[in-house]
Amino acid sequence: MPSKARLQPKSGSWEQVIANSAYQTGLLRAFHSFSGRYELAADGRRQGRLRRVRKAKYVVLGYHRVGTEGVPLYCTLAQEVFAKQMQYIAQYYRVLSVEQMAAELRDPDAQGQGIVVTFDDGYLGTFTEALPVLQKYNIPVTVYLTAGAIESGEISWYDRIFLRFQRADSELELTLGTPRTYRLNSYAARLAAATEAITYLRSISDEERQVWCRELERRIPLGTEEVRGAMMSWNQVRSMQRAGVSFGAHTMTHPVASRLRPEALTREVADSKRLIEQRLGSQVEDFAFPFGKLGECDTGAAPMLGDLGFRTALTAIIGVNAPGADLFRLRRLLVSNDTSIAKFALRLHWLFFHPVDEELELQQSSPGSGLAQETK
Repeated sequence: MPSKARLQPKSGSWEQVIANSAYQTGLLRAFHSFSGRYELAADGRRQGRLRRVRKAKYVVLGYHRVGTEGVPLYCTLAQEVFAKQMQYIAQYYRVLSVEQMAAELRDPDAQGQGIVVTFDDGYLGTFTEALPVLQKYNIPVTVYLTAGAIESGEISWYDRIFLRFQRADSELELTLGTPRTYRLNSYAARLAAATEAITYLRSISDEERQVWCRELERRIPLGTEEVRGAMMSWNQVRSMQRAGVSFGAHTMTHPVASRLRPEALTREVADSKRLIEQRLGSQVEDFAFPFGKLGECDTGAAPMLGDLGFRTALTAIIGVNAPGADLFRLRRLLVSNDTSIAKFALRLHWLFFHPVDEELELQQSSPGSGLAQETK
């Protein structure tokens, strides 16, 4: 993996100190203006060389839900923090829809900086907590729905794993490639263990993942009331649609795309598109890869996505999108649970100023490396 130091500014407490100082003194505003005109080259051969900005740049922000209670356990972004973030981007950036960004990415002469806001999955908090904020600041947004979860009203497989680790005994023996024993003596320990299990399951075939999940379900069953109530209903989705929210597809069951056989991936994508279109009565033109990190986006999916009528596909690969970008492998920055508006702002400005790309960094540091694992 590429060095985090080359993908974002200094981490940890030093980043917080720098961010707070820059935010309080007004240096961030000056940095924002400077990054609109100049950038650090990120083409490998001229790394670190200051130059004038040559073309437009777009950062896509990725959220999962807004809210601090219940599922998803891994995402606890408070509404007031989200509101500060939306207020900030509305004040300092041009905020675009996915459709607008796609049109400008086809224009080689496009200029300026743009922010795009997206949500994945379709959690209830997107409707109850995020929508009022988005409307207040007039922020366009696209929500990528895990269509099967919206249809059934039940959470996806990885959320069930998080819940099962919370319900498990204080000692849990599992096989994750090799036998493991987990000491689950705190909420944090349970969350970390579940994250480790899900990370492993994202690395194996989808067939193996399903077998593993069925075995865990047998050992730690969940009640019907535990798996329902965290997703939006179709009525709520339609209410958001009437409010101007756009919707995209995020597969039926949220598998890892690169772990599926080609025919299974096509079925997951096509069925989700068809179901959303039937329920909303409008065309679905945008797709987001589930999980979407390096090694999880099928590099051969573009022809299939085009044949199905998609316009764009988002990944979770860190980077900046510029005219000429592959519209079926667009970069995105997933927003963490960090509460600091100063750090949020600094990371945005830094990414525009030093628009490195996570995938290109890997290719340059180790040519011919693990990217081949994405193809079946």
